Amino acid sequence: MKKYVFLTMVALLTLSLSVSAQDTDKKERKRAPREWPSAEKRAENLAKELDLTTDQQTKVQALFEKQDAKRTAHHEQTKATREQQSKNREEGKALREKELEEFNSELESIIGKEKTEQWNTLKKERWEKRAKGKKDRAGSR
Repeated sequence: MKKYVFLTMVALLTLSLSVSAQDTDKKERKRAPREWPSAEKRAENLAKELDLTTDQQTKVQALFEKQDAKRTAHHEQTKATREQQSKNREEGKALREKELEEFNSELESIIGKEKTEQWNTLKKERWEKRAKGKKDRAGSR
């Protein structure tokens, strides 16, 4: 009888260790940083989607690089002042909205109103597709 109890305990211990090892892998995969495409690659993709001229593509790439530099500086500033940033959440949101408006107006001046609207439509479709994918994954858990 002692032998069966001992074997059962060993089996349960082994099972619990294997389950906890599997959970660790999932947590590590979620923490992997996401790499964003370079400004050059994004400009190439936008040029293909909207049939931009090489001059427009060059200007859009410069605009993307400028946006990336601002974003990087903003991330560094946010890391340095994380506690203060949480207090000033509304100010940060207003600043991001202002920067987005500036970006959109500069982009429109480069590629024109029609292509800007086309680009906004493509962005919206991607956003909805991504949101739907997240919803589907959340439902399958």
